[in-house]
Amino acid sequence: MKATVVYLHAITPVHSGTGQTVAVIDLPIAREKATGWPIIPGSSMKGVIRANTPGDEKSKEAEFGSQEKAGEIVLTDQRILCLPVRSFFGTFAWVTCPLVLDRFVKDMTAIGASLPFTATVPTVANQDACKVCPGTKLVNGNKVYLEDLDLNPSQDAASTKTIGEGIAKALFADQQSRTHFVERFAIVSDELFNFLSENGTEVAARIALDPETGTTSGGKGNLWYEEAVPAETIFAGAALHANGGDPKTVLNGTKYIQIGGNASVGRGLCRVIVG
Repeated sequence: MKATVVYLHAITPVHSGTGQTVAVIDLPIAREKATGWPIIPGSSMKGVIRANTPGDEKSKEAEFGSQEKAGEIVLTDQRILCLPVRSFFGTFAWVTCPLVLDRFVKDMTAIGASLPFTATVPTVANQDACKVCPGTKLVNGNKVYLEDLDLNPSQDAASTKTIGEGIAKALFADQQSRTHFVERFAIVSDELFNFLSENGTEVAARIALDPETGTTSGGKGNLWYEEAVPAETIFAGAALHANGGDPKTVLNGTKYIQIGGNASVGRGLCRVIVG
């Protein structure tokens, strides 16, 4: 069974939801049960990629399956790899943590997929600390300011820069984009990443207008709040071919997809990168 890494790079905010709740946010995003981190279910990925893959229905059923038979392509859930967080310097940071990176390495190694880096994942023990790359845009006055948090950075060429450069090379074809990524790449503690994943998403107020009155009055225009992962979020998962084929041959034709709801208002546009 051949396997490869599949990355999703959010071009616009993505709302991959779980339905309506009675909490403060009416339409929350999908999150992992154990960690609470944002996730895009593999079923969502598979359905969208199938719809965007050229070919007749018979060939699609062989690759992606039907109600009667499972397909040959297996797509895992897309787990968070880097979360964009506002930064006082450098505009924003692509933030990850040791647990995210360790799990990514463990999972991809287990299925035989090639990793974008070989460096050992560094440890970040203190919640007010972070690892950044030499030449970073995030540091000013020996501090990194993410949202309203001030962190003590340490520049790490051995591990953090190697990891950042590896991920950048996998995600971007041009050198300028790779440089921008490395300059804004940061590794924070697991606890701080949990906090940012919970509080760093977008929450937008939405209304529905009555076409006859042009107002929100009546039962058709109630106000609701909707959550989305921000643009520039990076997810990673795996694609496997059950029959020994190469999943890259099936997925390489898919460059952009729309994930989740609100396609008509520009939500969910993602770049697909097959490792």
